[in-house]
Amino acid sequence: MRILLLQHDPLDGPGALTEWALERGHSITICMICQGEPLPPLDSFDLLVSLGGPMGAYEEEKHPWLVTEKEYLRQAVAEGKKILGLCLGCQLLADALGGKAFRHTCKEFGWQPIQPLEAGSAWFGSADSFQAFQWHGDTYSLPSGAIQLARNEAAEQQAFLMEAPSGGRVLGLQFHLEWTESMAREALAEPGVAPRPSPSVQTPEEILADLSLFDSARKRFFALMDRLATV
Repeated sequence: MRILLLQHDPLDGPGALTEWALERGHSITICMICQGEPLPPLDSFDLLVSLGGPMGAYEEEKHPWLVTEKEYLRQAVAEGKKILGLCLGCQLLADALGGKAFRHTCKEFGWQPIQPLEAGSAWFGSADSFQAFQWHGDTYSLPSGAIQLARNEAAEQQAFLMEAPSGGRVLGLQFHLEWTESMAREALAEPGVAPRPSPSVQTPEEILADLSLFDSARKRFFALMDRLATV
């Protein structure tokens, strides 16, 4: 399978997604759309992944390439492509497909519980709550026809699935299962990155206190990607 990654920030890369693709024999192409790299033709990939980033999906005046990406996402949906959105990518998909991305009333930072809904239990391995890495202050409303897959107390919308009329499958995850320990350490080393403490905000020390959470997230992510690749 040919995978195209749209990257929005140097520090927010594919993480465990690269490991999964290599283990499964898939090829990866990265487009740094935020640096003005041209978008490849739609027939050059089978799976499109829109990664995370620090900007808001609605900050189109500040980042004009957001307009370009949203149109590209709509075109990919119309062509029946499989699409995965992660954090910012999830918000971009929701916004591009008829929902709305907007500033949330609280931030999520660090390991936070995710509660799968009935429709999401197959995607996440069970209906049991699990911990996922979060780093966002925005949220989104569901596009028409999308199915909510997960929620938590801080943000009602945590994941969605959309079956396009063209046959494509669109999956959005507000949280990060793909982040690795090394990604987190590098990002957390930046001065002043942590928001104010709150029930949904951890300190950098708390985030790195239990490194087994990165391994658990990786296993869940691999299983989810296997499902997305085959359905």
